[in-house]
Amino acid sequence: MNKTSLFLLLLLAVILFFPVSNLIGLQGHNEPIPVVSGKSANFVKVSEILQNKCVDCHSPGMTRMPFYSKLPIAKQLMAKDIEEAGARLILSKALYNGEQAFTPLMLARLENVVLNNSMPPTQYLLMHWADNLSADEKQSLLAWIAEERGKLPWSLDSAEALKGEPAQPLPEKVSLNPEKVALGNKLFHDHLLSGDDTLNCASCHDLTRGGTDQAKVATGIRGQQGPINSPTVYNAMYNIAQFWDGRAKDLQEQAAGPVANPIEMGAQWDNVVEKLKQVSDYQNAFAKLYPEQGLTKTTVTEALAVFEQSLVTPNARFDQYLRGNQAILTADEKTGYDLFKANCASCHFGPALGGLSFEKMGVKQDYFKLRGGQPTEADNGRFNATKQEKDRHFFKVPVLRNIELTHPYFHDGSVNDLNEAVRIMGQVQRGKNFSDDEIGKIVAFLKTLTGEYRGKPLTQLTAEDIK
Repeated sequence: MNKTSLFLLLLLAVILFFPVSNLIGLQGHNEPIPVVSGKSANFVKVSEILQNKCVDCHSPGMTRMPFYSKLPIAKQLMAKDIEEAGARLILSKALYNGEQAFTPLMLARLENVVLNNSMPPTQYLLMHWADNLSADEKQSLLAWIAEERGKLPWSLDSAEALKGEPAQPLPEKVSLNPEKVALGNKLFHDHLLSGDDTLNCASCHDLTRGGTDQAKVATGIRGQQGPINSPTVYNAMYNIAQFWDGRAKDLQEQAAGPVANPIEMGAQWDNVVEKLKQVSDYQNAFAKLYPEQGLTKTTVTEALAVFEQSLVTPNARFDQYLRGNQAILTADEKTGYDLFKANCASCHFGPALGGLSFEKMGVKQDYFKLRGGQPTEADNGRFNATKQEKDRHFFKVPVLRNIELTHPYFHDGSVNDLNEAVRIMGQVQRGKNFSDDEIGKIVAFLKTLTGEYRGKPLTQLTAEDIK
């Protein structure tokens, strides 16, 4: 008999000897629910719901505990539940009082558990049956989440009825210094940034191939094979951090890494700067755009970062849909989007549909066991950057824009087919076996995310267009 079964038997015995009013009574944090003023009617309702039914597990340090929380078995099980709950969502007093805004990630996670009826957990409700969310409470939460999303700058271009969606349209224009963009573009495609003048940034991030090399792993200087798949450079400005493990805080820090990596571009920055200084066009451009610093590692990486910020791919059919063109998507694509929202949008949300959180690869099933082979160092994910065990196998969620072009998929590049990638993600992340029909409709939706670069669809982009 496992611990959970023993706990339930113990609780049954307790029920026989204690009145229900004692059984469900809470100890510790019993102060009255504060009144929220100056907020929308939706939030007033939501604040009460959160305080009545969520804070007990999601507010570490303020948690109200039932009297049986100190009993054997119960203590360990409840402590584990609270730890896991706090890892997904922490509800501080400032949040449920309205003093602090919920992040888009928090909104996505709340929406997901409401839509899937997964919170509160079934086991918790066995002893706290009054804490189940009613239909009205669910509606209040969903209405408030949509209201909060509508306030985000990301939603400005959305049609009024779609401002509360988990995804938002990419901007048609990005305001950047055009001369810095042009300079960064030239550097991005210049082989002088590699140790032997054979590679450039586009070697692994080909703009005609969805901003990737469409290879399982990157190929570096002298044909060396890297340990991990090259993520797309398109829409990378929306990432919470850069690289799969998030070790670079921004695009500028990311730009510095591959140049000096011995198995990637294999150069030394001092030598790269000296080579660039031999080119009069670069000398003139940096003197004009960076008059106080001139041509340095810092200004080179800054120019590269500005160019990469320009690599936004707007005007996908899905963007047109979000802006109000309801006829642009087929019935299957719309159904695929509904399936996507119910199963994928807690991680893949925002303008790029991803890049805004770190998530474990294999939430419901061991992905690495399913894949086969021994886990590699690259499989450690975020752990490699933080050295914290809780981050092992966590990866930055990839953006899904232009996903039909960015194969092979996952950090290990182990899957070439998008249908298969969706099937595996459903299995290991959601614990679901999607039908072929469901997979087909989700993939149909994902293909509506392919956008344009410089006014031309990425599927038609050529090397000449890049020049």
